[in-house]
Amino acid sequence: MERRRHARIFLKAYGLNQSCRVHMDGRDRIAQLIDISPGGSRMLLADGNAMPAQGVRGTLLRGENFQLAYLKDVAYTVAWVSGSEFGASFDVDLDASVSGLQADLADLAG
Repeated sequence: MERRRHARIFLKAYGLNQSCRVHMDGRDRIAQLIDISPGGSRMLLADGNAMPAQGVRGTLLRGENFQLAYLKDVAYTVAWVSGSEFGASFDVDLDASVSGLQADLADLAG
């Protein structure tokens, strides 16, 4: 059963490889955004450190190689963990619709 409230946008479909800085478990880490929606994101942590546990709270601090104002200091809770990926459920939906996110990603892709 699908539980998501929003459609996911796969960044690879835009030719984007977007890294971001996240803060969780008391430290900053670099993650790769795999997909995003106004309500959350799937991220990849490939730094070799321990994966967060489900329920851990964190903050998406900012994009490393892109700037979108609504993707700065976004609080989230880890919804699931699988291998080196985890799902982040944003505490408050982003200030962007799915179509707005798609337009912004298209602009970033050039």
